[in-house]
Amino acid sequence: MKLTADSEGRIGNAELFRPKADFEATVQPDGSIRLVELNQVPIVKPRRVGGRLRGADVHLEREAVAAAVRAERDAR
Repeated sequence: MKLTADSEGRIGNAELFRPKADFEATVQPDGSIRLVELNQVPIVKPRRVGGRLRGADVHLEREAVAAAVRAERDAR
């Protein structure tokens, strides 16, 4: 499939790119361009407890957070 950019440098293809999705583009040593769709990260709103802002009322396990950080580092 051949894609051609318009005069503004934009490429659009509904079959390949979902609307409003975020992508990371990197130029490879051989000159090719690699596009990776970024995962949507949920936004957590803080809550107010006793007049102070606190994080969301969600319990996170230390092992799960450490595994997620490690997996992201290894993916790079």
